[in-house]
Amino acid sequence: MPVPDVSVSRFSVHRQRCSRWLSVAAVGGLLFALAAGSASAQDLVLRGATVMTAGDAGTLDAADVWVRDGRIAAVGPSLAVPAGTAELDARGRWLTPGIVDPHSHLATRGDNNETTAPFTPEVRIVDTIDPRDREFELAIAGGTTTQLILPGSANLIGGQGVVVKNRIGEPLDGMVVADAPMAVKFAIGENPIRTHGARGRTPASRMGSAAALRERFAALGQVDARGVRAGASDAPRRDSEADRILRELQAGRAYAHIHAYRAGEMETLIALAREAGFTIRAFHHATEAYKIGPQLAQAGIAAVVWSDWFGVKAEAWDAIPWNAPMLLEQGVHVALHSDSVDITRRMHHEAAKVVRYGATREQALRMVTRDAAWVLGLEDRIGSIEPGKDADLVLWSADPFGAAARVDAVYIDGQRYFDRATADAGVAP
Repeated sequence: MPVPDVSVSRFSVHRQRCSRWLSVAAVGGLLFALAAGSASAQDLVLRGATVMTAGDAGTLDAADVWVRDGRIAAVGPSLAVPAGTAELDARGRWLTPGIVDPHSHLATRGDNNETTAPFTPEVRIVDTIDPRDREFELAIAGGTTTQLILPGSANLIGGQGVVVKNRIGEPLDGMVVADAPMAVKFAIGENPIRTHGARGRTPASRMGSAAALRERFAALGQVDARGVRAGASDAPRRDSEADRILRELQAGRAYAHIHAYRAGEMETLIALAREAGFTIRAFHHATEAYKIGPQLAQAGIAAVVWSDWFGVKAEAWDAIPWNAPMLLEQGVHVALHSDSVDITRRMHHEAAKVVRYGATREQALRMVTRDAAWVLGLEDRIGSIEPGKDADLVLWSADPFGAAARVDAVYIDGQRYFDRATADAGVAP
């Protein structure tokens, strides 16, 4: 390593910093150029890769993947494809499904909490997302192709999330997966208590949180199908937008995604959801989920967790890095999440760490692909390399569970949105 010249002037240091910034910006420009230059999905066959399908076929050596009309047409050795189909030599490299991040706050710049009230189901995170944000580029360069972007955790019900594919260079409506099930963000525990209790408002305790949720759904139940409150003689009124979202939950057309750390609070929410008639799709963070695995499995609730993040605050004190493998043994759907712009660009490392604590390679891969897709309600479309699925693919330079692996190319719906060689060429040495 060269010894730095301590005599470099402040102006030179500033110039070097600007040069590095411009180099990074150039990569972003190239990524956008790649997206803009590929107007439509290309029929393609990737030849000879080690294909980690995340499906029933497991990992296939020296296999081909045929992409046609934006979907996976076939997987297997020595595939016969129509004449003229573009071919890519992937021998010596690894192919995985696009990584799915089921808990992200990407491109919201912290503007993701409407803290004026403990219940704000009517707000939508999509209204604050900037599709030009460089965070999308960082995510796709790490192999993340899809994420559920959620509101923050300041409120008991904080609003609606959105599923986005990282089609960088396209307008936001071209990135949003419009037909994904609605995701409604709940939060329980320290965050809503700290946000509202400090202002002398409910909730100021865990008891108050449960009581406020129960009261909110009970009030909804007092309004009949015409919009008339039980026992009232006034004319019919329309539900508010907030009430409409809660009714979508009760009708099963929306899923509750609940920020929760402690096992006891998760049990309380399971009982409350049963009383109120809505479906919990997943507990997020869920650092004590290993204590109640059988209850989660019986209720069909997933645990969306970190690989090994623990002890970061009081309610995470009983977190352990064996959480995910223990939940798998108890029959729970388990997915890994980022909750961080940094982690979302290295989710493959998160999966590799789970192997260290007892998961198999196949299980770990599915935690960032197929099982994460299940959390989003999109397991029939994304999350595995199987015929009929969206052609969301990541080509790696080496085994993605290895520290040296880099993403060589990323395809979303069969269209290439990232190319390592082109990106590297735009960065000054």
